[in-house]
Amino acid sequence: AVVSTQSTGGPKNGYIYQKGYIEFFARSKDAKVIIDLITKYPDLSYTISDKEGSDCYTNHQKNTPIALTWGVFPGREIIQPTIADYKTFLIWKDEAFALWEQKWGCMYEEGSASRETLNHIVNDLYLICLVDNDFIEATSLWDFLDDVIGNIDERENGSRSADVSC
Repeated sequence: AVVSTQSTGGPKNGYIYQKGYIEFFARSKDAKVIIDLITKYPDLSYTISDKEGSDCYTNHQKNTPIALTWGVFPGREIIQPTIADYKTFLIWKDEAFALWEQKWGCMYEEGSASRETLNHIVNDLYLICLVDNDFIEATSLWDFLDDVIGNIDERENGSRSADVSC
């Protein structure tokens, strides 16, 4: 996506470019669907991990960051403010799961339904990061997610929904 900085309040006559990017938690069985299907989408980069990092998958080059957003302005170098990076993902993964467990979990009594839900999130979900590297067309990410949702729907309900897009 390309956004003129006229609408963002940034420097005049500049543009901000952004790749499609999404990060979310998913059930382990849905993470497996994602891993199985993603090879059909070569423009996508991914990192997927459980809480411990013992079940971790990626197609990122582990020492190479991926630019997510960057700015182009007259008379200036390219500004690259946002990246996705394997090592940073692993650090964020620890923080993200700790937020569920330590910040939210301590708010509820041990054994309560709310605490059990949070325990389920921490112990059974995977953190998933997806990047669409084709920032010109930028449809692979959304096509992929439609495919994932359709496959999960078919697995759980025996048939695909007619249309899973918004």
